[in-house]
Amino acid sequence: MDLSRPMRVVTPTLDGDVLVVLAGTDAPLTGRQVHRILGRASEAGVRQALERLVEQGIVLRASAGRAHLYRLNREHIAAPHIEALAGLRAVFIERLRSELDGWAVHSPLAVLFGSAARRESDERSDLDLLVVRPAGTDADDPRWRRQIEELLRRARAWTGSYAEVLELGEEELPARRATEPVLAAAARDGVPLSGPLSLLRPGPSERTPGRDR
Repeated sequence: MDLSRPMRVVTPTLDGDVLVVLAGTDAPLTGRQVHRILGRASEAGVRQALERLVEQGIVLRASAGRAHLYRLNREHIAAPHIEALAGLRAVFIERLRSELDGWAVHSPLAVLFGSAARRESDERSDLDLLVVRPAGTDADDPRWRRQIEELLRRARAWTGSYAEVLELGEEELPARRATEPVLAAAARDGVPLSGPLSLLRPGPSERTPGRDR
């Protein structure tokens, strides 16, 4: 599943991408604004998609001088379903958080990172999860391993995408967070699922000179 373009789960057309943009705001947008938010496709293609959606009644068009303004028709019977599809990424993140909250062996930090966190993924992208194992818990602890395996299984079932876990022991963080680019990227762009992202940021005594300039 393409979490960055959730409407693609039902339609591969540009119309679906346009609907996601309009579902994300109550403010009317020009065709140019919709195109800029999408960051893909041609402006002419976006305008054609908007006109097709106006014909279906799901998008309303109003004139503002020489420009046209578009907004989702939230009274349309399809609107609740479009809003639900547009929000699939948020639903997925909430499910991950709920799953982690129920763990018997609690993780002090879990993060969705990589392309899915940056909204740059596509249907071929893996889901990258950083999960920190609590201090005193062995990597081979059966309860811990079952939790990790179930998390991977559920992420796959929920999205159709494979998930990969980068697992670290809590004791490892001080030595690795100042030197590993993947941890810096997760701290910068990651979506926290359990615990604060600040656990990934090195303290003053851990920073490499010149690294944070």
